[in-house]
Amino acid sequence: MDAQKKKIIIIIFSVLILTSLFGATLYYDSYFTAPSRFQVRYETLRSMFIPDQMDDVKILFFSDLDYGTFMDEKRMDKLCSRINELRPDIILFGGDLIDQSSPTLNEATAVMLCEKLYNLQAPLGKFAVLGDFDCRSPEETELIRQVLFESEFELLENRSIILRNNGNESITLTGVDNGMNGVPDITSAFANVSRASYNIVLCHTPDMAEYMPVDLTDYMLSGHSHGGQAYWGIGALYTPGMAEIYFRGKHLIDDLYTLDISNGTGTTIEDVRFLSNAEIVLYRLKHIGVYDPDTLQ
Repeated sequence: MDAQKKKIIIIIFSVLILTSLFGATLYYDSYFTAPSRFQVRYETLRSMFIPDQMDDVKILFFSDLDYGTFMDEKRMDKLCSRINELRPDIILFGGDLIDQSSPTLNEATAVMLCEKLYNLQAPLGKFAVLGDFDCRSPEETELIRQVLFESEFELLENRSIILRNNGNESITLTGVDNGMNGVPDITSAFANVSRASYNIVLCHTPDMAEYMPVDLTDYMLSGHSHGGQAYWGIGALYTPGMAEIYFRGKHLIDDLYTLDISNGTGTTIEDVRFLSNAEIVLYRLKHIGVYDPDTLQ
C-alpha cells in the first residue's frame, strides 16, 4: 500500500473516530446532563407604560415542572436553589406541576412539593396558572390548587391583579386558563385591565395568543411545548396541541405584543434535552420615556 492510500485511510478513520466521539458526547449530554442543567435566560422588558416605581423589578418565570416521572426531589432542590440565588422580586409559574405519566398525586408528594415551593422567595408575590397536566381529574386539580395555595402561590384563573413595589404605581398581571382542558374566559380575565397599565399575560398554552386582546396585552408568557424538548429543526420529540401555531421562542403578535414561550424546566416522555435547554427566565422591568432611544429598537 502506497503512502497516499495510507494517508487517506488514516484520515477516514480519524474522521470516523471524531464523529463517534462527538455523537457519544451529544448523547451523554442530552440524556444525562442537559435535563438537570437549568439555564438562566435574561430579558429586559422596556415600556413607557412601566412606571418609575416598577423600574428594575425582577420577575422570574418558570414553567412545566413536570414532577414525578423524571423530575425528582434532588433535581427539584437544584432548581429551587437556582431560583432563590437569582433573588427575584416576583415569581411566576406557568403550569404543569406534575408530569402526565406520573401516578396520581398523593398526599406525601403534595406535602413535599408544598415545602419546596413555599421556600421560594419573592417579596412582591408568587403567582401561577394551571397547565393541562394539572387538570387530569377534578380531585387532583383540587389538590394542586391546595399545594399552590399553601406554598403562597396565588392562582390566577381568568383574572387579573395589580402588582406594586412600595408605592401607588403599578403594572397588571393577567392569568388565563390553558386552552387544552382548562376553561379560558378572555372576557373575565381582562375585565379590569386598563390600557394605561403595562399588562403581562400568563397562560400555559401559547396558541391562546390568538385570542388575547392586542390593545390590552403588552407581553405574554407561556410554556407547554418544552421547546420540543429534543429539537432538530424540522421536527421535535414533543409536539403537543395548542402549541402548533406558536411552538417555541419569541413571536411578535400583530406587530403589537410579544409572546415568549419558555422551554420549561422538566421533561416528559423521555428524560432528554437537545437544542432546547431547560430554562428559567429572569425579566427586568425598565421604564422608558416617550423619546428614549430604546423605543426605536
